[in-house]
Amino acid sequence: MRYLEDIKSKLYEGNKVAIQMLLLILGVYVFIMSQFNSIWKVPILFLGLLIWFFLRDKTKHPIIWLVFLALLLCDFWHSYFWVANHHFMITFVVLSVIAYMYHQHKGVLQKNIQIILVIVILTSIVQKLMSDQFTSGNFYYFMINKGALFQFIMKFFPESLDIVQSNSESYLNLWETNPNDGQTIVFKNITPNIGYVSLLFAKITIAFEFIVAMAILWKPKRAWVHILLVLMILGILITRLETAFMAMLASCGLFLCSNFKLKLSYVLIVLGCVTLMVTKLGYH
Repeated sequence: MRYLEDIKSKLYEGNKVAIQMLLLILGVYVFIMSQFNSIWKVPILFLGLLIWFFLRDKTKHPIIWLVFLALLLCDFWHSYFWVANHHFMITFVVLSVIAYMYHQHKGVLQKNIQIILVIVILTSIVQKLMSDQFTSGNFYYFMINKGALFQFIMKFFPESLDIVQSNSESYLNLWETNPNDGQTIVFKNITPNIGYVSLLFAKITIAFEFIVAMAILWKPKRAWVHILLVLMILGILITRLETAFMAMLASCGLFLCSNFKLKLSYVLIVLGCVTLMVTKLGYH
């Protein structure tokens, strides 16, 4: 019971736990991204560590956070069209935390996190609606038959794995041909109704994400809202291990949530996603 009380008191330390989780995600993400544009990141990191080591007790500026921000902006400058969508989210959340270090208003930080979270989810919905391939179900049809989604679930269905392997080989062979030859392939369906299932899944995805976004905008601190957000995160992770993005969503949920069990769920999601990122089993 003592350990449970310690965990409860830890999770109820305001924004402290959320900031710690965000710092953990940020450290792992920046480390993984350090292999890109490294020639520019070396002086940023070296100078930042130098300032932190000698001046951290003599300045009120959040040096570590500013260094992380500089590294994120470096990727924007040199690889703007290449970085993932959640790179933008991480950057804006970091800016919100840096601002909080100066103004120290918890409510302002939470409002910023709320707005970022809503904008991110709504932007994801708009991107899906603008894609004919997604709204028609063709995206899910292609990705499922190719074995890019529900990979862990498919391991329990050997027959589906054989079909996926055959489809993947056909796709790779097509990839190596000359596009001017006009060659095509037809995927084998892992289930008879996969076309209908893909279309239904696409519509449910858009509808559920919209409900979550509106719920966060309307009642950001209610327990039922965070239950929906946790379900959305887990659903995406089951579909595809978008671990960096889901860890960021969970850390944002931590800022807004006050329920012990849900805060614990968010922490477990973040730690699980970070573990998968470090071991390269998940996507960064």
